[in-house]
Amino acid sequence: MEETVHDNFFKNFTVVTATRSAADYLPEKSGVYAFYHAFDFLEDDLFSQINTRLQNTVFRTKFSEENNKSKFIIDTCGESVGLSPKMAQFIKAVSQPKERRILKNLLISCSLFQSPDYIGTASNLRDRFVQHLEREDGFFSKYGNSRLNDEFLFVSFPCPKNIARELESLLIQLCQPKFNTQRS
Repeated sequence: MEETVHDNFFKNFTVVTATRSAADYLPEKSGVYAFYHAFDFLEDDLFSQINTRLQNTVFRTKFSEENNKSKFIIDTCGESVGLSPKMAQFIKAVSQPKERRILKNLLISCSLFQSPDYIGTASNLRDRFVQHLEREDGFFSKYGNSRLNDEFLFVSFPCPKNIARELESLLIQLCQPKFNTQRS
């Protein structure tokens, strides 16, 4: 396979926290967007907040074989997963305020490594963002009540209107965001 370097890969993306003041930074263009739950933890309580998030969202899985290894059964157990001892030791060792701040900012940036919570399309990304914040049928009225708005990242990608809908559909099929009701 040929190696490719994608120069300026992120130059077309705009990433903001989901707050009303962020709307001014979004383009008034058509495009595709996604909401991500940011990995945002208090600097002074990184260890317990990260560990709690892991225990509430990540569970051990068991794999069992059936019919002479021709079929695997995956069972997600109710047993939660916590931080590994080595990772727990690392996070506890990040004791200087500057280092904790750096780790916190890196975690927020790395939120994009997880699956998005919601993917959509818009003829005007800025207006659609505001609608999600303010309307009763918006993302936050339906799904954001368990967390503060600014714990979500809004990632927008301007693209031509004539392909935005198809791109949205394809991304929904590929990423399976948990809050999209449509699956294609």
